[in-house]
This record gives sequence, structure tokens and C-alpha cells, in this order.
Amino acid sequence: HIQDPASQRLTWNKPPKSVLVIKKIRDASLLQPFKELCVYLTEENNMIVYVEKKVLEDPAIANDENFGPVKKKFCTFREDYDDISNQIDFIICLGGDGTLLYASSLFQGSVPPVMAFHLGSLGFLTPFNFENFQSQVTQVIEGNAALVLRSRLKVKVVKEHREKTTVQNGIEENGVVSANLEKEVGKQIMQYQVLNEVVVDRGPSSYLSNVDVFLDGHLITTVQGDG
Repeated sequence: HIQDPASQRLTWNKPPKSVLVIKKIRDASLLQPFKELCVYLTEENNMIVYVEKKVLEDPAIANDENFGPVKKKFCTFREDYDDISNQIDFIICLGGDGTLLYASSLFQGSVPPVMAFHLGSLGFLTPFNFENFQSQVTQVIEGNAALVLRSRLKVKVVKEHREKTTVQNGIEENGVVSANLEKEVGKQIMQYQVLNEVVVDRGPSSYLSNVDVFLDGHLITTVQGDG
């Protein structure tokens, strides 16, 4: 039996207190919606609002004296530097699908509920209309909103297994110490969780790449391409 996605509802164990607002950078059309939303969250709902530090560096926000009292209440963070994964109850995105995908990338573990307003060029994943944002945000805060669960892909990158080359005086021909090279072979060097897809790029190589595609350990197909 597969549960109807439309029947799933968002519920809270305790009232949410903190919200992360993600705004598309360098888009002047989003400045006013961003300010209206933040005022509503802080003044009307007494929410703790997290925003990216680079968003507040926008001159249109930094130099707005009327917005100053609201801005002082914000908690800021820096991408790749500050871990806020355990401090956010839910996320609000202002932009298009790219903004939603970016918000998802900030959380490599469990992702809080995401409310995405369609204010960008593509909106397949952003179902909310900003014209009625007050009532829709209130519905989410009160825990009476429809919920759609989405699966993410886990991506792991590991060192390539290469045949052992001739060693002279304990050093490979390319100058790499063999002991260190053996430790690195097969070692996982990075891992990501992504929402939609994975792009395999050939980088600076001028040659076509051959990619073996496996599903649950079974070879599905081999793809040749340039990224």
C-alpha cells in the first residue's frame, strides 16, 4: 500500500521557533518580498530568523534604515563555515527551483521542512504563491499544511584504484611516496546529498569519459560522453 502524498500533513511536536530564510542573491525583485516576509516572521510571529551573511551585505538591505530594527534581530551564518543544521525548524525559500536546490545542499543530514515561494524563472518545485504569504506561513507554523516527501541522492567520491607502479628508493616516478599513495587508494574523499541529479564532468580532460552505471550493485548500462 502506497500512501497518497496529498494525505500527509505537517505536524510539530512543539511550536517552531526558528526559520531559515533563503533569498536568491543579486535579484532586486526579491528585496521587497524578503523584507515583508522577515517583518511578518519577527514582528507578528516572534520567530528567530536566520539569514546568510552575504544577503545582509546587499547595499539595498544594509543601507535601509527603516529595515534596521528588524535586521538587528537576525541570526546570520556563512555557507561552508557555520553549522546550523540543529538550529532550524523550517526553511522558507524566495526564488526558483535553483534556490530550493541550494537550500537542500546546506543540509547534508536531515533537512527541515521547506516552504518554497515561486519568485524565480523555474518553479516546478516551488508551489507557493507569495501574494498570500501571511496565511500560508501561518498555516505552516500552526502545523496544518500538506507535506510532500522527497528522496535525495547520496553521492560518494573515492580515490581511483590503480595498478602499482615501479618504486625506486620508496618513491613513485611522479614523486609521490608509495606508502601514502596506497593509503589513499579506495579512500572516500567526499560525500554529498543532493535533491535532483548528479553531474559527472570530465574536467580539463579532452577525452570522452566512460561511466559504468550500477543500481544496487548490478550493472545497468555504460555511458560514454563528455560531461
